[in-house]
Amino acid sequence: MKKKEGKYSIKPQFLQKKAESISGYGTHIYVFLLFALSFGYLQWFGSGVFFHQESKSMFIYSFDYLSKYLSRPGGLLVYSGNFLTQGYFSTLSGSLVHSILFLILFLVLKSVVKQLSQKNSTGLFLILLLPLILIVCQANYNYYIFHTLGFLLIAILFRISVAAKSKTSRIILLLIFPLFYYLTGTFALVFLGMYILHCSLTENGNEKYVFPLIHLAVSLLSVILSFKLIFLQPVKTLLGYPLVFNDYSRFTIPLLIASGLIILYPLLIRFSGHSRVKITEVYIMTGSIFILFPAIVLILVWQNNPVLERIMKTEKMFIEGQTDKVITHFEKNPSNSVIEQFYYNLALSQKGQLCDRMFFGRQTNGIMSLSFEGNRDQASRTMYYYYNIGLVNEARHLAFEQYVQNGYTPGNIKMLIRTELINGNFKVAERYLNVLKKTWRYRSWAEKHEKYLFNPELVKADTEFGEIIKIMPENDFFILTNETMNIDLLIKSNPFNRKAFEYKMARLLLEKDLIEVSEEVKKMKGIGYSVIPRHIDEAIVAYRVFSEKTTDTGGLVSDNKTLQRFIAYSDIVKRYGGDKLQIEKNMKRSEKNTFWYYLQFGTVSGNFMRNNPIDRSIY
Repeated sequence: MKKKEGKYSIKPQFLQKKAESISGYGTHIYVFLLFALSFGYLQWFGSGVFFHQESKSMFIYSFDYLSKYLSRPGGLLVYSGNFLTQGYFSTLSGSLVHSILFLILFLVLKSVVKQLSQKNSTGLFLILLLPLILIVCQANYNYYIFHTLGFLLIAILFRISVAAKSKTSRIILLLIFPLFYYLTGTFALVFLGMYILHCSLTENGNEKYVFPLIHLAVSLLSVILSFKLIFLQPVKTLLGYPLVFNDYSRFTIPLLIASGLIILYPLLIRFSGHSRVKITEVYIMTGSIFILFPAIVLILVWQNNPVLERIMKTEKMFIEGQTDKVITHFEKNPSNSVIEQFYYNLALSQKGQLCDRMFFGRQTNGIMSLSFEGNRDQASRTMYYYYNIGLVNEARHLAFEQYVQNGYTPGNIKMLIRTELINGNFKVAERYLNVLKKTWRYRSWAEKHEKYLFNPELVKADTEFGEIIKIMPENDFFILTNETMNIDLLIKSNPFNRKAFEYKMARLLLEKDLIEVSEEVKKMKGIGYSVIPRHIDEAIVAYRVFSEKTTDTGGLVSDNKTLQRFIAYSDIVKRYGGDKLQIEKNMKRSEKNTFWYYLQFGTVSGNFMRNNPIDRSIY
C-alpha cells in the first residue's frame, strides 16, 4: 500500500514538469499555428478581400490626401491602414502583412500576461483568443487593416500603462491619452474601459478610484473639446469612428466581441494568474491546439463565400486586361453569378467574339448579364460596358459619379483618364494623371499614358483608343434606363459600330427571339461582316427549320457545317426523347455549346439578386 502511495506521490511533480515543458514550447507552437492559419486562409481562400479593398481605395502621397484624415479623431489610423493596403497588390504580400500584425498582437498580449501574472504559460490560451477572433473578422470584406492596427495600439498602450508604476509616468500617460484618442478615435474608448478595469483590480486605497476617474474625466474632456472647439462634428460621428458600436450587423458583432474581450483581459488574466499548475493545465495547453484552432477553422469554412471569391478573381483578371483568362476560366468553371457572366460577355465583346462564343459559357441571367440593365448599384462595373461599346461620355459620367461618392479609386480615375484623352480634354486628363503619379502602385501606368497628352494623333493611333473613337456615336443623345433603346440609338448614330450591333444580337439570342434575329441578319454585310457569327448562324438555321421559311441574309452565306451540327444535335435529342438528363449525359461538349441547347433547355430568370447571393453592403 505504501508502495502505491509512493508511486502516486511523484505524479504531481511529473505533471508539473510536463506542463512546464509544454509551456516552454507552447509559445512557438502557437506562433506557428497562428501564422499558418492566417496566412493559409488569406492566401488560398480569402484572397478576394485584398482585391476588393485595394480597388475601393487609393493611397495618394500628397498633403491634400492626408488632410482629409486629419479632420477627425481616428482619421490617422485609417490613413495608416490605407498606407498598408498598398501591399494588397498581390495576395502573397497582403497575407504576409496581416499575418505579421496578428503575430505582433499575440506577442504584445503575451508580454502583458507575463507582466501581470509573472508566468509564461498562464494565460496563453487567453492570448490566442483576440488574434483568432480578428482572423475571423478578416474574412469579412468590410473588415479593414486599420481595425487590426487599432487593437494592436490598444495592446501596446496598455502594456506601457501596466509597466508605469510611478506617479510621474502615470501623469505622462494621462497627458498622452488625448493624443491617443486623436490617433485612434473610438479605439481609445476601448482602451479606457480596459485600463479602468485593470486599476480596479490591481490598485489599493484611493488610487483604485483616483486614476480611473481622472482618466474618465480626461477622455470626456477630449470628446467635448473635439465636439465644441476642435473638429466641430456631431458627437455621434466622434463616437462612431472608426470603430462602429451602433451597427449590429453580421460584421460588427465579431468586432464588438473582440472589443469586449480586450476590455475584460485584465479580469481574465488576473483569474488565470491566481491558478496554480494543475493537471488541468496540460489539457488547457493541448486543448487550445486540438479544439480552439480546429473550431476557428470550421468557423472560417462556414463563413467563407466561394461565390464572392470567384467574382473577385474574375473581376481582377478583367481589370488587369487578362480577357483571355476571363474567358478560359469561366468556360472551365461555369457559374450562375450574373457578375461573372457579365464579365465573360464583356471579355468576349472586347475580343470580337460575343456572338461566336457566348454560349460556350453558362447564360442563366438573360439580358441582365449583358449590361445589368440600369442597375445603379453596379455603376463601377457598368462603366466598362459603356466604354466598350463606344458610349465614352456615359462611362465618364459613371466614373465621375463614383469619384464623388467614394473618392478616387484605381478604377474610376483610370476610366476618367481614358475618357478625357479620347475626348481631347488633355488639361483635365493631365490633372488626373498627376494625381495617379502620386501613388506607388499606379505611377508607372500614369507615366505610360502621359505620352498621349496634347497629342490627338497619337491617341487615334493607339490600338485601344483608336478602336473606341471609331465606334463612338456621331450625334449626342440622352442615355436611357432601357438598354435596348440605348443600343438602337447608338447604332442609329453610328451604323458601323459592330460591338453595339453584336450586343443587340446577343440580347435577341438571350431572349430567344428568332424572328427578330432573322430580320437583323440582312444588315450585317453593310456593317462589314463577311461571315455570319456562329451563334447567329445557329439561330438562322433553327428559324428556317421551325418556320420553314427562308431568311434574307443580305448576301451572306450560312455555313454548311452549321447545318451538319444541327442535324447531329437533333439526332441526339430525338434519340432520348427530349430527356434533359440523358441528353446532357450523352451529348458532346461541342454540341452543348450551341444556341440550340440554350433555346431548348436554357432558362431566363432575370432575377439579379436570386442568382447573385452576395452581401450588397460590400458595394
